[in-house]
Amino acid sequence: MKQPGDRIHQALLRAYQQRHLNSLSWLATESALADAARLNAEQPATPLAGLPLVVKDNIDVAGMPTSLGTDLLAEEIVPTNAPLVTRLQAAGAVIIGKANMHELASGTSGLNAARGDVLHPFLSGRVVGGSSSGSAAAVAAGIVPVSIGTDTGASVRLPASFCGLIGFRPSAGRYPQTGIAPISVSRDTAGILAQRISDVIAVDAVISDQHHVPCVTLDGLRLGVPRPHFWHGCDSAVLAAAEPALAQLQRRGVTLIDIDIPQVAELAVQAGYPMASFEMLRDLPHYLAQRRSRYSFKQLCAAVKSPDVRALLADAATVSAARYQQALTDWQPLLVARYQQVFQQHQLDGLIFPSVPMLPPLREGANHHFRRLIANCEPATVVGLPCISLPLAQSTDGIPVGIELQFAHGDDRRLLQVAAELLSAQ
Repeated sequence: MKQPGDRIHQALLRAYQQRHLNSLSWLATESALADAARLNAEQPATPLAGLPLVVKDNIDVAGMPTSLGTDLLAEEIVPTNAPLVTRLQAAGAVIIGKANMHELASGTSGLNAARGDVLHPFLSGRVVGGSSSGSAAAVAAGIVPVSIGTDTGASVRLPASFCGLIGFRPSAGRYPQTGIAPISVSRDTAGILAQRISDVIAVDAVISDQHHVPCVTLDGLRLGVPRPHFWHGCDSAVLAAAEPALAQLQRRGVTLIDIDIPQVAELAVQAGYPMASFEMLRDLPHYLAQRRSRYSFKQLCAAVKSPDVRALLADAATVSAARYQQALTDWQPLLVARYQQVFQQHQLDGLIFPSVPMLPPLREGANHHFRRLIANCEPATVVGLPCISLPLAQSTDGIPVGIELQFAHGDDRRLLQVAAELLSAQ
């Protein structure tokens, strides 16, 4: 007879077997085994009883380090949980470790000069994607069925696309952000990576405390297809994989409407970059102080080893308060208004497009693709929409191509049910 703790033992074994991937920065073997024994003894009827998880190493778990992908903080144990972690543990989930990540969550490749690169589980030589690289690799390698990452510009959906996973970014403000090292309080959120949509739905219900299951049908669902930027900017291999997915949706009754969001790329950068740059330099020092770190933000920055992250920190320091305020008062509201206008004008349920405009690049030189890798994912992070990348397509070489859905703010549970319907035919 299977016990609720059995999956914990299996996850720990797979973590050891797959350690060459460097997906985990901390493995909590002793506490995980203790939790497994307790679950077997108590047989709790909680919704996530015995579910093994890893969480990105910028999310606080009491008794484990939160390293932010750096060497400096690699051994500094934090005393308290992020509220998100407390909710997961109360529901019976067991956190077996912390997931490696791009240093300071400030990159798209998963290459990390401080803690080592996260390797792709099945595409040798190509990047996993970041910054939630370890969160994706751990699920794709079968170590755990679900992981928690964070997404500021693309960092859950990008690696999900590259690894053939589901990657869910909730509406802005849906999940508590306390206890998560910030980049941009205006754009950050935790997110979920998984193999199965049922796990995403269950974990979202626990974190959000929203358990309703909307009744949805694909027949008559109206999805906008934003050809300019989101499709026209894609490589031919991505388009060749994604277009048949659209045709399949039409055969299942989905109505597709070609639409355009004027200046979406420009506005996303004009708003999003100052928000992330200014807020990271303002808020990370407070986070370190709140967790009672022995290190200052200045010491942390000086210890960063990844050249691309050092360059990003230097550029972030050039963003003025005036530029930041203009992003908040001018560019972000304008982009929000453009999205609202398109949704209302065409009576849309959501948008659909390839999650990433290119296939996973080779590790050599991957950091040079930063802006392009987040091009399709980024705009919704400024607007605050719920998004999900689904493994609905692949290239002729069998490389995964994620297809992203975005719904209106607050429509998360409906988005998840639509995703379940779309995946049911896979």
